[in-house]
Order: sequence, then C-alpha cells, then structure tokens
Amino acid sequence: MSSSAIIHTDTLLNKYKNKNYNFNNLNKDFHIDLPRLKKAEVKLIVFAIYVEENYKTNRDGLKKTIQMVDDFYNILENCEELVLAKHYNDILKINNEDKIAAILAVEGAKSLYSLSALRVFSRLGIKLITLTWNHRNQIGDGVGVNSKCGLTSFGKDFVKEMHSLNMIVDVSHLNEKGFWDVMEISEDPIIASHSNVKRLCDHPRNLTDKQIKAIAKANGVIGINFYPLFLNTQEKADINDVFEHIDYIKKLVGIDYVGLGTDFDGISDTPKGLADIRKLGNLKNILFENGYNEQEVEKIFYKNAYRVFKNVLK
Repeated sequence: MSSSAIIHTDTLLNKYKNKNYNFNNLNKDFHIDLPRLKKAEVKLIVFAIYVEENYKTNRDGLKKTIQMVDDFYNILENCEELVLAKHYNDILKINNEDKIAAILAVEGAKSLYSLSALRVFSRLGIKLITLTWNHRNQIGDGVGVNSKCGLTSFGKDFVKEMHSLNMIVDVSHLNEKGFWDVMEISEDPIIASHSNVKRLCDHPRNLTDKQIKAIAKANGVIGINFYPLFLNTQEKADINDVFEHIDYIKKLVGIDYVGLGTDFDGISDTPKGLADIRKLGNLKNILFENGYNEQEVEKIFYKNAYRVFKNVLK
C-alpha cells in the first residue's frame, strides 16, 4: 500500500494569497491541490486554520477563524473526493470509499479564548489544535518568547478539556516549559505535527532528544517539517536532509514515532527533491536506498499517524 498521511498543511491560506486559487485545479504557485494529492496517493490530510497574531482583539481573531472554517467547508462542498473525518472510524470509511479523509485543525489557539469556544469548534469538526504559534497566547508561550513560563492555569484546563473531547494536542511551536506541562497533564498520545530534530539543526522550533523520547513514551508521533531553516544551518536543504531527521528519530526512539508534517503551503522554500506533494515518492526512494523496508516506510508515511488518530479520535 502506497498511501500517505500529511499531518500539517497551511493550504487553507492559499485563497488569501491568490484569489484565483481553486483546490480542485492544479495550482503551480502552491504545494497542494486535489490533482497533486491524488498523484501522491494521499489518504489523509490535516488542514490547519492559521490566524495571524496581529489582531488587536480576540474577537477579530475569532472572526477570521470562523471565516476559515467556512472556507474549509466550501472546499468540501465542491470536492466530492475530500471528506471531513471527526473520528477514526470516519477515516477508515472514507478511505474504503477511495476518498481522502480531511482533518480540520487550528494552529495557534489565540482565538479560542474560552472552553465553550473550544467545545463549539470541536462540534464544527476541529479535532487537532497546535496550542501556540511562536508567540504568547492565553494558553502559554511559543518558542519565540524569551520566557521560562509554562502553560497558564487556563492552558492546563484547555488541554484537559481537549482530552475530554477526544481532540489531538499538538506541541509544535510551544516552548519547552509548556511542552513539559503538557506531558505531565496528558494521558493520550500527543503530536508535534511539524517539528524536527534540534541535535541536527539547532533552531528553537526543533525538539531536543529528551522531548523526542517523551513523545515516543507517550505513543505519539513527530511530523517532519520540510522547511529548510529547520533542516540544517545552510539556508538551503535537499531531500537527504529530510531523511537525516527521519533516520535520527528512528535510531533514537524507533520507527514508530515519526511521520510526515511537511508544512506545505506554509513554507516559503522547500528542500531540493520535494518541491510539492507530488514528490513524496522521491522520499520513499531515498528511504529504500538507505535500507528501509516496506513496513518501515509505511509506518512513516501513514501508519504511525493512523495509530495516533485511532487512539485519540474515538
């Protein structure tokens, strides 16, 4: 089986970059659209709602979040081959019908400033939340804040409520103290949807060995980010750099805890050999060339992510 699961994309932003963007058509200026998803044999994709953090009030951010939920549903209404999944059984049913399962997420929960808002958005289909972006919000501090503060009291309640709603907690962008607060609270697997290895590239957005081990111990998954700045210190990267991050995690904690984040449509540059979603086959070839077997490649490409969804999206 050559399926793929992509656990973080910013494709919902494309219409704001180019008003002529149409998800159903090939769009050469972006990384993802329906024709390319089919070419890459993607069976599951996470669409993140990212709201810029320069809004003066939470209400403005909430308004944009609602608009992007509507954008997502408009895509679904005009694309029979893409179907919303709220539960793991939905994913299986959608895939059995030879369609693509879509998970709706929020990246940076600044707009979700109450537990009632969290519950409402869960009902609307949001099942994965990246707690912060790089900055501070009411939940905690992102990696861009020079702070040793962890989750706020509200942030801890927010994470607990996410668990009660069977929502996936995403620690990408969260600062390290906040990360450890999440690990102390969480009973379900958590993910870092688009993060890499700090030992290979010393960037604040990347994870320490200790964090990687904690995610593995929690039976979670780390989605490798394709952004060159998170892959090496040379500003430019190629597909071999992506392999190095995958291989490092495999050697550190095992093959079961690494997946594909990509960050497609949210990054300004891509590694050579991974220009868009269609090129995922090149990554498979690199893995096979380096001695990975079919079962290991399947785990990286979709089975590890599916395991987390099965355990959380009940």
